[in-house]
Amino acid sequence: MRLLLLALMLITLAAAQADKSPTVYINGTPIKGRAVTVDGKPYVALPVSELQKSGALVAGGSVPVGAIQGCLGQPLFNGVVRITLLSAGVKDSKYVISFKVANGAQKNLLPPTDAAVNYDYMFAASADGQVQKFDTWDEANTPNHQITPGANLTANFVLNTPPAFTVTRILFRPDADTLTGGRTRGLPFAPVSNMEFALKCK
Repeated sequence: MRLLLLALMLITLAAAQADKSPTVYINGTPIKGRAVTVDGKPYVALPVSELQKSGALVAGGSVPVGAIQGCLGQPLFNGVVRITLLSAGVKDSKYVISFKVANGAQKNLLPPTDAAVNYDYMFAASADGQVQKFDTWDEANTPNHQITPGANLTANFVLNTPPAFTVTRILFRPDADTLTGGRTRGLPFAPVSNMEFALKCK
C-alpha cells in the first residue's frame, strides 16, 4: 500500500512539474516553456532565442507579432485584401517580390491607400528576426490602381540593396491608422490583419 501511495505521489509530482514547464512545438521544434498566469489567464512563456531557432519570426521587440501565416503561392486574406506572394529573390542585383493583390471588399479599393499595400509596409525577414523594409515599387508593376470588388492585379516591390541576411519570410504589416480608418469607413479588416509568407514551408 505504501509503495502504491509513493508511486501515485511521484506521478502527481511529475505531472505538476510538467504543467509548470510545458513543451510547445513550432515548425516541429520542441520548445520548453514556462507556465505563467496573467490577469487570471494561463499562458506559456517561451524564450525568444528558442523561438528564433525554430524559425518563428520575432520582430519589433521580444513579443511575437500576431499575423496570418502562409506559404509562397498561398493566398492570405485579412478581410479586405487577399494577397498571394508569387515569387521572391534577387533579380538584376536587386531583391524583388512579385505578388497578386485581390479586392475582397464590397467596394472599390486603391490598395496602397485603402489597405496599406505599399512598400513601406512590406519587409524581408530572416529566421533570427532581422528585417529590412522594401525601398520602392517597380513602376511598371505597382498596386497603385483602383480595383473593383473581386478584381486583382500583380505588383512588384523592390529592395535596391539585397539583404545581407538569408530571407526566409516576407512580412506585410499594414499601417494601424489605415486599419482604424478603414474600419470606420466600413472596410471589414480582420482583428489580425498582418501577414507572413514563409518562403520554404515544411
